[in-house]
Amino acid sequence: MEYNEEESLQLEWLKNHHIVDKDAEAAKNAKEFENNPKIKQKGRKMGRNPAAWEMPNPEDEIDLHGMTADEAAEAVERRIDDLIIAGLSVLRIIHGGGNPSYGNVKKIIDRKVRSEWSNKVVYYRTEPDNAGSSILKIGKPRPQIDKKRK
Repeated sequence: MEYNEEESLQLEWLKNHHIVDKDAEAAKNAKEFENNPKIKQKGRKMGRNPAAWEMPNPEDEIDLHGMTADEAAEAVERRIDDLIIAGLSVLRIIHGGGNPSYGNVKKIIDRKVRSEWSNKVVYYRTEPDNAGSSILKIGKPRPQIDKKRK
């Protein structure tokens, strides 16, 4: 059988380079994993992170990607007001990992939760399974406590 110039070049390349069957290699590794008693966990099922057990399920969510920190804070504040009107209480805030050109959105939301929104928010945590989002729970407004002692 005659090969043209391109086919000859390809055959020469194949002779000089080792070809690996990744599927066969993965199957071999899986068998080794199953047969290794040090690796295999018997009768134990991996569960969710214990920190996620008490996490409320979100009823609404807002995505802040592409917003500056100030735009994001305004959007979350409007959404909190909308949730109160709608009678909902749990919000997922998708803030992402932080983009320096937009400012750190998560930091401004954290700061607002601790200060301005502290009378509305009863729960605020980063999701254990996803560091790019947080859960915020709105509760009854807490009465303002006078910090001056008499």
